Amino acid sequence: MALFDICIFFINDELFPVIKEKILNEVTIYMIPMLNPDGTEIISRRNAAGIDLNRDAARLQSSESILLKSVAEEIKPDFGFNLHDQDFRWSVGGGKEPAVISFLSPPFNEARDIDENRKKAMQLICVMTDALNNFIPGKIAKYSDEFEPRSFGDTITGMSCSTILIESGRWLYDPQKFFPRKLNVLAILTSLYSIAEDDYHHINLELYKNIPENRKFLFDLVLRNLNYTFNNKKMIVD
Repeated sequence: MALFDICIFFINDELFPVIKEKILNEVTIYMIPMLNPDGTEIISRRNAAGIDLNRDAARLQSSESILLKSVAEEIKPDFGFNLHDQDFRWSVGGGKEPAVISFLSPPFNEARDIDENRKKAMQLICVMTDALNNFIPGKIAKYSDEFEPRSFGDTITGMSCSTILIESGRWLYDPQKFFPRKLNVLAILTSLYSIAEDDYHHINLELYKNIPENRKFLFDLVLRNLNYTFNNKKMIVD
């Protein structure tokens, strides 16, 4: 939905013409609006064959995975935006605030080295975080960066593409995620403008390191002090 909003932004002549002109003059944009339509239909990360597409980057068993890899190899993008939904139970740094938006610059090797391409992704994440902090301060997190060779984020990062993972959590009373959708639009357009201006290089990576990590400590419901019997033994459990 956010990608279609971005398309509407670019064809609307009245919205921010200077920003729009700068982006379109300096950046070529390719979009795959939905990679997993079958999974989307049933709210599942697995496709109709039961394959987790984001763990199929090595074997390439699904047609969707083959498509994504071939497009990346053909275009050879400088930057890639990897858009996902995330479990709304993730919390910012293990506190009580839910992570509405989470970022990650995926690694390209086990050592989690930071080359120039990965550095650019981290700097752009800082640009996006700064923009979103005006609307959701304290509700932005980042994922830990253990290397996952089956993942497309890690794989495409290894293709010399500055890859940025954007994961959308939930906003209160907004099950359709219309507000996170707006945040995605803001984050991506801000990042595209920064790429067009080529002004992100000065950003210190300490800002990226200081983004708190996701921690899964939130619950829908907690039942305290329940009486529970197991093997004829009475217990009190939560």
